[in-house]
Amino acid sequence: MPHPPIGPKDTLGDIYYKTYTKEAHGDAPHHPPWGLKQKDTFLEFSPCRDWFLNSFPPGEVNQQRAQTHDGLYHAYIVGEANTCAANYQIVREWRKMVKERGDWEKYRERLLRQVKDFEKLKATFTEEKAKFDSEKKSEEWGREGLRSKLRATEELLSKERAEWKEVCKKDNQRMYATRSKITNLEAQIATLVKKVEDVGADKDHVEVHQT
Repeated sequence: MPHPPIGPKDTLGDIYYKTYTKEAHGDAPHHPPWGLKQKDTFLEFSPCRDWFLNSFPPGEVNQQRAQTHDGLYHAYIVGEANTCAANYQIVREWRKMVKERGDWEKYRERLLRQVKDFEKLKATFTEEKAKFDSEKKSEEWGREGLRSKLRATEELLSKERAEWKEVCKKDNQRMYATRSKITNLEAQIATLVKKVEDVGADKDHVEVHQT
């Protein structure tokens, strides 16, 4: 159905919709030619009428204009019935939706608290782990220090044992040499005593013969 010709009292919206053709403007973006301002609300008649008159793209407007009066009436009845039925169901489920939202908010708060508790536990665990690693390292260093001292003590003991053996060896040699000297001196003394005794015996024998 063609649009009526543009008249002198036509608004920008009227001109926008009347000059539309699918071939010339079909792929162009829809820019509603309304006079709505940012401060407008739908509490007044004029902004609501302006929104209804200009919000739909020209293609949809032409499609609806092409319908018969019976077709428009049928579409209106079906659309209003579905809208009312949907509104009715929304009202019925509103309390359930609000309750579910409240439960979800409580769950969200509980989850956030659990996350905060987890972060605290994680921080505590990290701190305790760092402390444990530090103490473990100190303990390892302590054990290494003790092992070093033990090795040094064993080396010193081994050295002293070797020196003691050397001293004992030298002492044994000196004692053996001394004992040998003593044995030789005892043998010499025994020889001298025997000689003295022999001399004394010879003297007595001479004196007996002289008498």
